Amino acid sequence: MNADDFGMNAETNLAIVEAFASGAISSTTLMVNMPGFEQACELSRSHNLAGKIGVHLNLTEGPPLTESMKRLSRFCDDRGLFRPRRTIFLLSREEMVAVEKELAAQVQACIDKGIQPTHLDSHQHIHTEWPIGAAVIHVARRYGIGAVRLSRNCGPGIDWTHKLYKAAYNARLRLHGLAKTQYFGSITDVPAVLAMTRNDIEIMVHLGGGLDEHISDGIERSGLESRGIQGQLTSYA
Repeated sequence: MNADDFGMNAETNLAIVEAFASGAISSTTLMVNMPGFEQACELSRSHNLAGKIGVHLNLTEGPPLTESMKRLSRFCDDRGLFRPRRTIFLLSREEMVAVEKELAAQVQACIDKGIQPTHLDSHQHIHTEWPIGAAVIHVARRYGIGAVRLSRNCGPGIDWTHKLYKAAYNARLRLHGLAKTQYFGSITDVPAVLAMTRNDIEIMVHLGGGLDEHISDGIERSGLESRGIQGQLTSYA
């Protein structure tokens, strides 16, 4: 159970800490370029969350950390802020270098705060765009990070063309030893696959008002169990 968006804002940070305390989640991923980053780092230390935090790589909201990224009009507007997510099939050499440099800077920002990331995912799943996925793999290997989130491969609404793409993307992660779960999806995606496997499944949740909450009654264990979700919560560590 991974809570995305740690560091988004104070409300989200406190909700995630509360979810850890209640045993509702087992890991989170940290956004380094958002207003709640510093508070999230403090909370991670005061609540002993070492080994439970990854990086929520962000190329779609807020300011980038690197000047080379700010200069790319494909990714940033004239204010130097990230543009909303879009489909990306190819990157130029300059763009690829800038993307990898930005992602590395985000990982390094966590390490500089004493947080050794256990895994990587991304805001709005931007890491599942094929060329950006290549940059993520390079950064994961450079920093010795052993897991990258799969592209969603369970639940409704995945047509055959997307299934093929997701299978290829996830196979690439497995080839590099970075796919540590068999399935990834939201809390509404995973019940159908629980009857099919005893292998690890990552379940994504979002906490805090104003975010993309896809479960209206929270993520209490009773809520999980009522949806047929059983098993032991574990972190990527």
